[in-house]
Formats: sequence, C-alpha cells, structure tokens
Amino acid sequence: MPPIMTTNPANTTGKPLTLDQAMTLANQLQAQGRLQESERLLRQILQQQPQHPFALHLLGVIAHQAGNQPAAAELMQRAIALLGGSDFSPTSYAASLSTAQRRDESRPTQDAGSLALFHANLCEVSRQLKQLDQAIAAGERATVLDPNMAMAHSNLGIAYFDRKDYDRAEACQQRALSLDPNFAPSLNNLGSIWRERGDKEKALDFYRKAAATNPNYLEPLNNLGALLLEEDRIPEAVGALEQALKLNPNYAESICNMGGVHLAQEKNEQALSHYQRALSMRPVYVEAQMGLAKTLQALENLEEAERAALKAIEFDAANPKAHALLAGIHTEMAQPVRAEAEYERALQLKPDSSDALLGLGHLCTENGQLERARELFQRVLSFKPDDVAAHIHLVQNDKVRADDRHFAALLAEEKKMAEFSDNRRLSLHFALGKCYDDLKDYEQAFPHYLEGCRIKRARLHYDAAAAAQQFAELKTIFSKEFIEQRRGSGDPSALPIFVLGMPRSGTTLTEQILASHPDVFGAGELPDLLRIAHRKTHPATTTFPDNLRYLDTTTLAAWGNEYVTALKQRAPNAKHITDKMPANFFAVPLIHLMLPNAKIIHVNRNPVDTCLSCFTRLFHRKQEHTYDLAELGRYYADYARLMDHWRTVLPADAFLDIHYEDIVADQEGQARKLLDYCGLEWDAACLDFHQTKRQIRTASVTQVRQPIYSTSVERWRKYEKFLGPLLEELGDLVPGH
Repeated sequence: MPPIMTTNPANTTGKPLTLDQAMTLANQLQAQGRLQESERLLRQILQQQPQHPFALHLLGVIAHQAGNQPAAAELMQRAIALLGGSDFSPTSYAASLSTAQRRDESRPTQDAGSLALFHANLCEVSRQLKQLDQAIAAGERATVLDPNMAMAHSNLGIAYFDRKDYDRAEACQQRALSLDPNFAPSLNNLGSIWRERGDKEKALDFYRKAAATNPNYLEPLNNLGALLLEEDRIPEAVGALEQALKLNPNYAESICNMGGVHLAQEKNEQALSHYQRALSMRPVYVEAQMGLAKTLQALENLEEAERAALKAIEFDAANPKAHALLAGIHTEMAQPVRAEAEYERALQLKPDSSDALLGLGHLCTENGQLERARELFQRVLSFKPDDVAAHIHLVQNDKVRADDRHFAALLAEEKKMAEFSDNRRLSLHFALGKCYDDLKDYEQAFPHYLEGCRIKRARLHYDAAAAAQQFAELKTIFSKEFIEQRRGSGDPSALPIFVLGMPRSGTTLTEQILASHPDVFGAGELPDLLRIAHRKTHPATTTFPDNLRYLDTTTLAAWGNEYVTALKQRAPNAKHITDKMPANFFAVPLIHLMLPNAKIIHVNRNPVDTCLSCFTRLFHRKQEHTYDLAELGRYYADYARLMDHWRTVLPADAFLDIHYEDIVADQEGQARKLLDYCGLEWDAACLDFHQTKRQIRTASVTQVRQPIYSTSVERWRKYEKFLGPLLEELGDLVPGH
C-alpha cells in the first residue's frame, strides 16, 4: 500500500511533557514503528483534550497501519471535522467536508496544510475500503488545499485507478512527478497503470525507475517481480522478489509472489508453504488465497482447492481471475455445468479475460463443442493477437496446414525462443513438434519433442530405480497364494467397469465406445481407487505397495464398499460406470479382490507406438516417466512384465485383453466383444462413439471426437531413426525383433 504521511514536529526535550511535546513524541514513536507505544500516548492526550485533531488523525494512521481501515476512516473524518471547524457526524462526512471547504481558506496556512494531509490520508483509507466516491472527494479536496503536495495527487490517482479511469489516474501521477520528479510512489503507480493498459514493457520500466529512485521501497520491487512472473521471466522475477525479501523478510506480498515462482517451477510443496505463510500474515489476501487454490489443484487435492477458491471469491466477488480459477477446478472435478457457469461469471466481469476464454474453450473441447472452442480461442486473439496460448490451443485442436496462420505465429515466436522462460519454451516446443508432425516433416518435428522433453525432465524428481522397485514389489506381494487366501470378500457390486493400460494406448477410445451405450456412464479418469490403495493399513508401513501386504478380507470389503458408494454418486441412475484411470493397471489383483464382479478391460497397443505417443505429448501432470526415451522404455517393459504376472496369478477371466489395432481394423467386431464381456446388449450407438456428448478429460480428447482412423498404427516407423534408447530398453517387445 502507498505510505501515509504524518505531521513531523520537533523532537522532545526529555523534560516533563507538555501536550505538544507528547504529540511530538507520539509522532516519533509512530515513525519508528512503535505503534502500540504511540497509541497509548495518543489516548492519554485525548483523555486531556478529546477534540485534539492531530491526535485523532495520528491515531487513524496507526489504525490504518494495523489494518483496521473502518476505525482509521472514522478517526480521520473526526480530525478533518475538528480542524475544519465543523461538528463531526460519522453518518455525514459529506456535510463535514462541505463545511471544511467553506472555512479552510480562512484558516492559517499550517492548518490548511495539515487539513490537506488529513484529506490525502483519508483518500487512501477510503480507497482501501472500496468507498471510491468518498476517496475521490477527499483526494480532490486535498489537492485544492495544497496543490504542491505530491502525495495528495498520487493518492487521488490511485483512487481513479481503482475506478479504472486510467487517463485521470495517469494525469494525477504525472502532476505529482511534476512537483517531485523522483517521487517513487507515482513512478510505481504509473507502472501499474501501464500494466493494466497492456503495455508490459512500459510498466516494467516504471517499476524499475521507482525501485532505482528509492532502493528501500518494497512495492515496486514486488510489482516488478509479480509482472516478470506473469511474463514467465522467472529468473528476473526471483531477483526482484529476493531483493524485496532481503529488505523485509516478512513482506507478505513478496512471499506470496515467491509462492507463484515455486508454482511455476512445479515445486508445489514450497509454493504451498509460501502461500500459507502470506495468508497467516494477511488473512484477507485474494492473490495469496488464489495461489493456495492453484497449488492445491496442482497437488490434485481438488476439494480443498475448491474451498480455497470459494474463499477468494468471498474476499472479492468481482475478481474475474478467481471465478475462472474456480471454473478450472470444477472442470477437473468433472463438473462441466458448474465450470461453465463460473467462466461465464468471469466473462461478465471482464469480457476480455483470457483466463476465462481459454479455460472455457478448453472445457468446450472436452465436451466435444469444437467449433465453439475455436470461436473462444479466436476471441482471445481478437483482444490480444500475440497470445501464444490461444495459438497453441488452436493448433492442438486441428490438423495444421503449411499456410496455417497459427503455425506462422508460433514460428515467429520461435525466433524469440532465447528470451523465453522454460515454461514458455516447453509449450512452444511441443506445439511446434505437433505442427511439423501434421505436415509429415518428421525431421523437424522430433527435435522439438526432444527439447521439450529435456526441459520438462530437468524439473522433475522422477526416480527410475524407485519405479522399477515398485513394479518388483507388486509382483512379490500379489502371488497366487496371497490372492487365493483373500478371495471371497469384497463388495459384490457389478457397477464398475475398469478400463486400464498405458497412457496413449487406446483407453479413451475404448471407454468412449462403452460410454456410448445407454446403460453405461463414462466417468473418465478417477483417482479414487489409487487413493484408497495408498492408504496406511498397518503401523509397520506407510508406503505403497508395501501397505498392501497387510490386506485382510475385512479391509477389502470396506474398501470395495467405499469405492462403489463414491462411484454411485457420479451417476446415481447408471447401470454401469466406467473408471478409465490408466494407472489402475498397478491394482488389477486389488480390483479383483475388492470388487469381484467388476469388469476389467486391459487395452494393449503396439509398445513403440504407445511410447512414442507418450513422448510426444506434454501431459497436464504426472506421467513423469514419459520425458526420457530410455526411462520410458524401461517403464513400459516393467509394465508389460507386470501384466504378464497378473495373467499368471489371476484366473483367465479376471480381465479382458483388447488391442487398439484390432479396434481400428474391426470396430464393430471389437465393440461387440467389449459389450459381450460386460454383459451388455448390442447397441449401434457404440459405432458412432465420436458423436457421444460427454466431458472427456484426457490427452486424446480431440481424437475420440473423430471416427476411427488408422494413421496412428505403426506411426513409430516414421521416427525410428530417433528412437534408439527407447528401442534398446524395449528389447524383444519391439515388433519384428
């Protein structure tokens, strides 16, 4: 917040204090940050002279510094009324102000100057209370009383800024600078004005000037860091924020923005800590509350993320970013109707909100409304023609031709790649790889994928050896004997149908065929089963899969019932509900024991095609094994061996193996096979799966909106020369080897 000025009388002599000397000391204590001592002294002064305007005003300043803005406003209004010569009425500040305007011209210069100061401070306090009419009235009066007070013009400018009258706001700040060219608050405020106008470079320039003019002024350093973070210039943002925190380690705004830095770097636990600390210092802090919600969302704690986002909206219901954030969380919670309503609220508040337009466009893509999605992405470009995210969405949603203008825009961005942060380079490399792949220019496509994966892998803490150990432990735990000893428990429900396998193997296509049947609800990728499977089962263990050693029939029955109860809530009237979490392949025997009547469909695909499809896709989160060719090959080989183990230890009918290539070659035959296995009558709608209207939250979202195509079969051959490390790890799993 901008600083509030106080009067600055001479120092005390140390003798028994007169009233004036006590007032001087109170000012000194306040200036030193000793607010409680200053407040005690001021209250003693007011006991002797209850109508002391300077004591009331300084007490108001202290209330402002303590965050009690309503009390600050009331105290300052009383001071103004007294110094202006009118009786104070807390319900009629306007009358008090008009009386002061009639009388203050006849008062001594010192009183007029003090009255200007009081009005300037009330302007800022009223602004923080969102009482903008009152703030502007007080600010205008301050500039009339003392036209040479730079702070008065600056505070008035901030009030106009909050009213989004940026031209008047700029004029006020320029007037302050004409009085004092090195007035850092106005330089900082001009930065914020140009930031809102969309000229980020001019905004950065003003923030830098403000920081250079007053190196101990925290706000421009923080604003500089925040804007650099917004522009994905992470190292520069860190420099500015660290400088601010070196000056004041407890500066909540910079602590909050440092949380944003950690979130951008996918250091979610560190981000969480910073946002929580900022909120402990400022409980009502919209930006920190939104950061907390984003971090909880990244950690896949969606219910807590939703609560955090709702609290941000409670703090500021007119914040479009908060509504767009809540909408994104609802999208991930598979609540598309609620998500769309929040996006629409954000757009009512700010029709050019790129957060809302891009988010709603992505939701429309998931819902199969591809034309509407294109229109929304194009609308972003109508407001901001160089919006890279909109261009990337558009090339991801459609096949690219050589003359595609969005491809051309990305090529122009590529020329500036050296200036970009890792985040922006990462998205751009994957998008350009996809464009060149569409154009069948594989020589140019794969280097982009390689570089994108290199950037992504560098920020991950994936441990390939630990992953291999997990596969080995699962095979050790789930022996045939272990399974036989626990069979016969579980929940008898036949509601669930599990579709599992490696990512990008055809699980989405398989689920979409099933979900096109009238008796089946497609729930998508549910985290429910794996969350249950990671539970602590015994005091001796805390980790998965070691916890599964201690399973007993009672636990299996309870887990099965819990899973089915939650599943029913997603579609209470459905006869069957699919769970298409690919990674449920880890838990096939657990499903078999927990839910003995559930159907399990394992989708297979050419191993090299599967791995290539993973490697060339930037996943929303997780799938950490997919960004290095050798690690990906090793993971796939371990997965294949695990599935072989499940085939050995489970009954032959425990799960159905189906092959993506067979679906492509014989769609109807494989659809009938799927329905027969699930005990479902034939329905021709399963052949028109691409017309089924439902939200699909997966990397294959656009592919399953099309009829079956065969161009992805044996796709790996086009990239074979690049795949050496992958092929070596896959070994005899490579077709033809």
